[in-house]
Amino acid sequence: MDFFHHTFSDVYARKNNWLTRIDVRVKLFYVISLLAINLWAKNIFIPLLFLSISFIVLFSIRTPLFAILRSMLIPISFAILILIVKGLHEGEKEWLSLSIVGYKMTFREEGLRSGLHTCSKVLGGISLVITFSFTTTISRLCAGLKWFYVPNTMIELLAFMYRYIFLLFDEVSTMWTAQKSRLGHASWGKMIKSSGVLCGLLIMRAFDRAERTYEAMYVRGYDGGSILTVNLSPWRKEDYASFIGMVFVAPMLVYTGNIYVW
Repeated sequence: MDFFHHTFSDVYARKNNWLTRIDVRVKLFYVISLLAINLWAKNIFIPLLFLSISFIVLFSIRTPLFAILRSMLIPISFAILILIVKGLHEGEKEWLSLSIVGYKMTFREEGLRSGLHTCSKVLGGISLVITFSFTTTISRLCAGLKWFYVPNTMIELLAFMYRYIFLLFDEVSTMWTAQKSRLGHASWGKMIKSSGVLCGLLIMRAFDRAERTYEAMYVRGYDGGSILTVNLSPWRKEDYASFIGMVFVAPMLVYTGNIYVW
């Protein structure tokens, strides 16, 4: 469970560097705009450009390569799966044929191109989100969302989810260790059975913790509203310059993304 702890933790966002000092509202504007351009792009150059820039930016603040790849592991796995499925089932022109364990697999050129396009969008989009998450704490994110007039209910849900996800991982880790110490994972059959029991207990404990949390907040007089304590400072000259810069850069990215490559 350490993998998930490090993946969702904002330990890098709490460091002091040039990216964490940028106003969260500017970063939100950039991320939302670039994600929209990434989805709109009709070629792979724009998503790959976002992927490259994200790596360069993260390296500039000395983010370990292993931490970046660890955060991208699950999206990369889905992207590769999409590429394989599209390559096998879309198109007619045969590009490569393989025989694995007596089963013939034929990759088609049209499907691979479509899968590569989708794969690049996934990698480009997730790299932008990871760059944002590595440079913005959850408290500042919630404050920025409030400035953009996101409903308080959604902000509260986001804050509570982030707060209790680590407790959830602790519960899973404790139960997993207890099962292993009792030989609950000695074989595949036992492991599947133990995993089912763990999932059931985890759902029950999640509901129980949610009920106790609600009761504790209710008796303390909480009836909804903002739970944030972070106050955003007025925009600086650098923030205005960054905002204006995006206004000029966005049309060029949109134009470049509309160019068909094949």
